[in-house]
Amino acid sequence: MKKKQVMLALTAAAGLGLTALHSAPAAKAAPLHDISVSMPSSDSYIIKTGKLNVRTEPNHKGDILGTVSSEQKVKVYGFVNADWAQIHFKGKKAYISTHFLMKTASQAKTTKQTAFYTPTPENGKAKQLSSGTEVTILGWGFSENGGFDFTWAFVDYGGVKGYIHTKDLQMR
Repeated sequence: MKKKQVMLALTAAAGLGLTALHSAPAAKAAPLHDISVSMPSSDSYIIKTGKLNVRTEPNHKGDILGTVSSEQKVKVYGFVNADWAQIHFKGKKAYISTHFLMKTASQAKTTKQTAFYTPTPENGKAKQLSSGTEVTILGWGFSENGGFDFTWAFVDYGGVKGYIHTKDLQMR
């Protein structure tokens, strides 16, 4: 197993979700360059660093509006280039680095019979889950460049962690 995959496996086994956002390309995808991803509803994340700058633009040149602190919960409304998350800060659209975010668990149901891959889609065995199966979404897959791959949801099903196609899930 590659070093990056081992790190992801250890992170998942420890129940730490996505604390190491650059751990491994768990799901293969085209590199994410100059794209924005809007999410149908906001998703909750926890800050995992001492203080994190909140900026006006999705880059390090954006003016600093303030900071958010470790363990503070934020709602993410979209992603830019997998490196920046869009949030609302003091009533304004703002951006924070995704490198210090950990997704909070959320419940979902499968919308149809779907495959559940564990430990990863590339190296895992597929188990079929029935429509309406409850899973806990822990995070997202990783692209080859270390960013998010939103086509894959990293989930917990009955104490086993693995991946399901995001299109086959409905958030609760």
